[in-house]
Amino acid sequence: MKFRTYVLFFLLFGVLADVILGLRLLAGKPWWAIALIAAPTFAAGLCLPLIGMGKRYADALRVFSYLIFIFELPKFLAALIGLASAPAGVTVGIAVSLFFITLIFYVTRHLVVKDTTLELKGWPGKPLRVCFIADFHLGSFGSGSQYIHRIVEEVNAQKPDVILFAGDLVNFESKEADSYGDVLASLEAPVYSILGNHDFLLHGPHDSNDASRIEDMRRLEAFEKSLGWTVLRNENLELRPGVSLIGVDNTSKHPYFRKVGGDLKKALEGIPSGNVKILLSHDPTHWRMEVIPGTDIDLTLSGHTHGLKYKMAGPHPSHWRLHESGGLYEEGAQKLYVTFGLGSAFAFRLGGYPHIDILTLKP
Repeated sequence: MKFRTYVLFFLLFGVLADVILGLRLLAGKPWWAIALIAAPTFAAGLCLPLIGMGKRYADALRVFSYLIFIFELPKFLAALIGLASAPAGVTVGIAVSLFFITLIFYVTRHLVVKDTTLELKGWPGKPLRVCFIADFHLGSFGSGSQYIHRIVEEVNAQKPDVILFAGDLVNFESKEADSYGDVLASLEAPVYSILGNHDFLLHGPHDSNDASRIEDMRRLEAFEKSLGWTVLRNENLELRPGVSLIGVDNTSKHPYFRKVGGDLKKALEGIPSGNVKILLSHDPTHWRMEVIPGTDIDLTLSGHTHGLKYKMAGPHPSHWRLHESGGLYEEGAQKLYVTFGLGSAFAFRLGGYPHIDILTLKP
């Protein structure tokens, strides 16, 4: 999201709402009452220079988002409705604020563990217990969040054979992950990961063609490897005899991500004939775009959607619909499983509770 969008939110939901409240609804009230109402706007205004300069970007944006959705947007709606009915305006404002507080501090952290059994034709040998996760978005939780510790504890409690991570470790910068090195390194099963769209650091202070973005992306990849994770960049390996795990860089139907898209053809090179193929691909639109029409990949694992059926992505409504937004989908012998993910790049989740998916793969 561009900086001017945050400025627009600030002016519309903060300044305009304060002007309406101050001139029309709080006229004659003590100065401290007006100052109290305007305090969140002042705090949000302090965040804007940090966001604009890219200083403490993730922290400033997180605080700004909390202020906008807990205070400013509810205040704006209260001001507009209050022009017709002050009691109705206050009621709506409080209700909207409580709604976002629930999303931010309950829904976004209400962790769900889901067990699913997937039967794959030609699966060799005994079942494999896979912990499938995606979309940590660590920058949305600040430094040292207990929620991230709880995720790791829950994953370890499931005692999976392997952990597959489908990308989006951070939101905007590699340093969002720095405080979580020890806890992420304590995952007990082998971890295999790929890079999601946010891991290319296109959404924050870096310019898309800036050398600093590339350098920071390399730092993020090195961080994951330092945890003992295996990062798959358009390549494959044998997960067990007869089973190949393939990982591609983010590949999407959305044209904005084409510049950093993965190379599936390269990723498939050298796979032994007859192997069961499991693909880690962050964006589920990749499945219909390239996987189904061009490959015999048995199972594709994706994240990205956070459980949302519709996402505001792309300049046309045709880009908004996500046909595969969560759960299991099948076309002939090919399967796609989309996890709801663990976090959100925004202040809250709208697509339901965060998920840890335990997949039992068997003949």
